[in-house]
Amino acid sequence: MADDEHVPSGRLRRLSRLAYLTARTTGDLLAAQARRKLTGEDVPHDDLRKAGERILATLGELKGAALKLGQALAMDPDALPEEARSVVAKLLSQAPQRMDFAQVAELVRAELGQGPHELFAEFSEEPLAAASLGQVHAARLADGREVVVKVQYPGVDKALENDLANASVLVRGFALTGNAALDGRPYYEEMRASLMRELDYREEAAQAEAYRQAAARYPELVVPRVVPERSGRRVLCLERLHGTPLLELMESGASAEERFRVARLLVLAIWGPFYAERLVHGDPHPGNFFVLPDGRLGVLDYGATKLLSTRFASVYRAFLEENAAGRAHPEVGPMLKKAGFRFLGDDEEEAFEFCQRMADVVQRPILAEDFDFAADGLVSDVRRVFRNEPRLALTIKPPAEALLFYRSAAGLAQDLRLLKARGNFRAVLKEIQQRGSAW
Repeated sequence: MADDEHVPSGRLRRLSRLAYLTARTTGDLLAAQARRKLTGEDVPHDDLRKAGERILATLGELKGAALKLGQALAMDPDALPEEARSVVAKLLSQAPQRMDFAQVAELVRAELGQGPHELFAEFSEEPLAAASLGQVHAARLADGREVVVKVQYPGVDKALENDLANASVLVRGFALTGNAALDGRPYYEEMRASLMRELDYREEAAQAEAYRQAAARYPELVVPRVVPERSGRRVLCLERLHGTPLLELMESGASAEERFRVARLLVLAIWGPFYAERLVHGDPHPGNFFVLPDGRLGVLDYGATKLLSTRFASVYRAFLEENAAGRAHPEVGPMLKKAGFRFLGDDEEEAFEFCQRMADVVQRPILAEDFDFAADGLVSDVRRVFRNEPRLALTIKPPAEALLFYRSAAGLAQDLRLLKARGNFRAVLKEIQQRGSAW
């Protein structure tokens, strides 16, 4: 690895490490499942813990898009057994393969002209946490304000480019078949653009301010302010929030009332800025939320926010308004066509019926007076609809901007599932509608 890099960035090396990780982890999980069948024991096994630890170590070393994959695994209760998933969840709060302080200081000096101890009254040399593209340090400004400083890993830009290049081979291969249903190039380009934007922390600072404005109707949400004079392309300084990480609350013995109270704030954080300003937070994993001592919800990480087109957002605003009134929209397929969806099959009505079946599942939390995310099989039922009719599903092509929108919506559903939230979610949507929209 070059001296100015912290992340392994060779394209083939990264691909081979992921292939090895997949093979080893699959073997561990199969062995654990076989042992459980033979012994009948329902206890955690070392195989599962080792699998989780291996995922944590390998993806933590590779970082970039690979670490984002690990964060997705930690959000999905169906992706891994609980023992392995709980270990992988450490990706959200720890800094495996951390940079040493000399690298941090060198990068800060290159970006801001001076080292951390010259720019800040205090600067912790040990990182607080890890993000997929950088690590976070606690600091204090000369005026006494507590801040956090996110410093990008050297070499992560090359690593991300190589991860995307590996993915593009598969995307181009499907496109060459000539089958329009398999052509994922618009979605690849949307994903690539979003990930590459995250490399420029100046862009994230601007998106943080946009999100603050979109969330202005929601004083229950706290968006930390950027400190622009201590920020640059690879260094981002934000006011520090103190509170309980959402992941910790998920694993605690919190009461059902507290879980629903926090669930309401999560719904406000995702659907509130969308309804108010067409803005979505595209990375709602639990590491990006803190419950503050005064009960408000702190929201972090704006690199994957997206301003949606009026054409697309107006359709989903109409859905939200119908749901807030306790109704399921009767014409989901035609409405999606207005949003920019393309239907490539021979029978458009058949595709519309498929969309309606999908809507019947995803609208369940809204149509029920009391919905239990932990007990209801919402996520697995959505997957089952796709698995039952994969050919038909592939002929329905959402616009590329739907990628981050659905990532936001699905991430929220997983958060509520992990939080074991139960309550009247329709009332929360009604509240969002009542607070109004600027467009």
